[in-house]
Amino acid sequence: MIMKKILISIFFAVVLCGSIMAQDARQRKMETIVQDVLAAMPTDDLAEFYVQMADLAGSAPESVVYLASRLQPAEAASNNLVEYAISGVVRYATDPANADVKDNVRKGIELALNSVEDKYNRQFLAAQLRLMNPSDVKYEDVVEKPASLAKSADANDRCRALWMYADLLGAKSAKKMVSALKDENDAVRTSALRASASFADDAFYAKVAKVYPGLSDDAKEEVLDWFGDVAAVSQTALVLSEAKGEGKVAEAAIRAAGKIGGDDVADALFGLLKDPESSDAALEALRYTDVDLDGRIIERLPLASGAELSALLDLASDRRVYDAVQTVMDLTASADRTVSLKAASALAGVVRTENFDALAKMLENAKDGVDSYIAALAASAKGLSADDIYARATALVKASADPERFYPVLAQSGKDNAVYYLRDRYEEGSEAALTAMAGMNNRRVINSLLKAAEKDQNYLKRVIEITDATITDADRKSVEYCKALDKTTDPKIKRSIVWSLGDIPTMNAFIKLGSYLDDPNLAYPAANGVKQIAAKCASDLDYNALNTILKKAVPVFEAAGGADDGYAIDEIAKILSDAKPFEKYELSDEEKAQGFELLFDGTDLSKWVGDTVGYMPVNGTIQVTAGYGDEKNLYTRKEYEDFVFRFEFRFNKPGVNNGIGVRTPRGVDAAYYGMCEVQVLDHDDPIYHDLMEYQVHGSVYGIVPAKRIVHKPLGEWSYEEIRVVGDRVTVTVNGEVIVDADVREACQGHNVAPDGSGKNPYTVDGYDHPGLFNRKGHICFCGHGAGLQYRNVRVLDLTAQKKAK
Repeated sequence: MIMKKILISIFFAVVLCGSIMAQDARQRKMETIVQDVLAAMPTDDLAEFYVQMADLAGSAPESVVYLASRLQPAEAASNNLVEYAISGVVRYATDPANADVKDNVRKGIELALNSVEDKYNRQFLAAQLRLMNPSDVKYEDVVEKPASLAKSADANDRCRALWMYADLLGAKSAKKMVSALKDENDAVRTSALRASASFADDAFYAKVAKVYPGLSDDAKEEVLDWFGDVAAVSQTALVLSEAKGEGKVAEAAIRAAGKIGGDDVADALFGLLKDPESSDAALEALRYTDVDLDGRIIERLPLASGAELSALLDLASDRRVYDAVQTVMDLTASADRTVSLKAASALAGVVRTENFDALAKMLENAKDGVDSYIAALAASAKGLSADDIYARATALVKASADPERFYPVLAQSGKDNAVYYLRDRYEEGSEAALTAMAGMNNRRVINSLLKAAEKDQNYLKRVIEITDATITDADRKSVEYCKALDKTTDPKIKRSIVWSLGDIPTMNAFIKLGSYLDDPNLAYPAANGVKQIAAKCASDLDYNALNTILKKAVPVFEAAGGADDGYAIDEIAKILSDAKPFEKYELSDEEKAQGFELLFDGTDLSKWVGDTVGYMPVNGTIQVTAGYGDEKNLYTRKEYEDFVFRFEFRFNKPGVNNGIGVRTPRGVDAAYYGMCEVQVLDHDDPIYHDLMEYQVHGSVYGIVPAKRIVHKPLGEWSYEEIRVVGDRVTVTVNGEVIVDADVREACQGHNVAPDGSGKNPYTVDGYDHPGLFNRKGHICFCGHGAGLQYRNVRVLDLTAQKKAK
């Protein structure tokens, strides 16, 4: 019956359904016309104002009703622009020159009056309606007299009449409203009650109560619900009397009683808990009543049984009656399995932090209701710090005969170490560990959830939720979205992610969306996405990709054919006209003569393999978004022995951390299994105040510390050269040599610990570096995070030159 009370739903259904097709000469939808008008409000240009009003009036009455639907109560938001537009179209329609649109505008105001409930907004609309009629015509006679509408066979007309009576006569319309409660149409009855709310008082409630006995059951249900909505305290006796009955009328009375509230009502509702027929409705009413029920619940709980006990346990849990915790815990030991399970399910709502240890024991020993005890333990842990939760949960996991029971509370700590432990258990086959990780808001669980999504697509939803909650960097967020998109086979999830990617203005998102422009199911959201991204950050997108992808999006918009699609095509044309192509890098004459080779000419990565998503060409630069990991590296296709590697780099945000892998195999940690990793690090950032000397920019990581330099400001380019000949590594930054060392000498020939322990006393960092003496391997960019760009990357292969000579 609650759904039957949506005011004038028929009006909106008719008007708004019709508006779907309402378009103007430019093929704009009605909603677009209204949005365009509001965007132009207010304006001092009279000519422009009349053009806007002509558009608005031309799409009336739908546009006027749609506008009015945006009116909000004054305390909620300002209605200035909407009121400006409505009064403007009324002024336009009352101009004799525009008589052809006057009726439609007036009809829109009438319909709006039937759908807007806020008192002040109705007064505003009523005033506009008066303006549309000659001053000698009474408001009662506007359009059609309410009396004639009230006699209409059309229920919509009868509804309109009731609202007009309420506006015109106020409390004097009470008799008409009460009479309408006998109408066979539920929308008319609902209109009578809702329209009466502006003047209803105890005297009016009494009039309604007087006719109540003769009403249909549907009407009685509506009246009772309305008594509850308006908190008609004077009708408490009637409501409680009906609550003792049966069927929908009794349920409505119980609902109303809960809203009216009061001690008498609470006592009556508690009495109804004993009756299985009314227990559920009474429980629902008690859940939300504003009466303090704690004392009653605590008093009745030990004495209750059956339906009453079940309801009281729910009520204690829902209303957080913490003082009932001991009684509820005692009931979990009941010999009646139904009672014990019900009590267990109520625990989560009544426990406190001090109950943690007792709950842990209950969970360890539980034979039934394990999930309920897990939930209760989690609830009791909410008052603890993350470190405390982690310490307690770790101890419980170690001591338990069934450690999986304690995985959820371990996950609740949110700690990285909890992720690592649960990830290891999941990789060993524990589904409980996966479930626990899925409940964590820690970005480190994402990879595990992506793996799990290969079997269960529902995990992708959590990936998106966790990404949104924990990752603020746009580049990193787009990378995770792209991973999820690659994993999903669910059309709905895929479409949702494609739409979401359009809100992330990054090169990764732009390229990914471009790949879906040929997919008939995803082409339109993909086209919208690339247009949105290009509009926000065209200068950060690679020119070639921008040009290719946006041109490919145009036919998608053309096929859609709407007015908004036409605007999108125009916007794309403007973006492309403003974009400028990047000129490819060329070697200097000197470097050509020396034999250097361009590894990146500013446009493509054809000489590289690996993570071409985390390293992407953007207008002459390699833009880095790759996170840490062996799979997040970009490798030269060729392997090199002796070489000179030159490049330029700049930091675009503080704290950037990357590296250059030297003579490294693919898929390993270059710092240890390559010859070395030369640090690329913004060591000036305060986050690195505890940095080890072998970690500063240019260092041969863990082997040879570099001379510490002061970096240029963010956004400025620096030049670097790495020369590798035999075991000697020389690093030069902006013309200054900061490393020149023989790595074999640096570790006295011991790249690994002589005793095989892995603790190497001969290396600066104390670890083994098995690849340190590699004679050949790839050069690579080692991903550690976003915020860095490289350009003008070239290499001189000294070994090849020697062989050639």
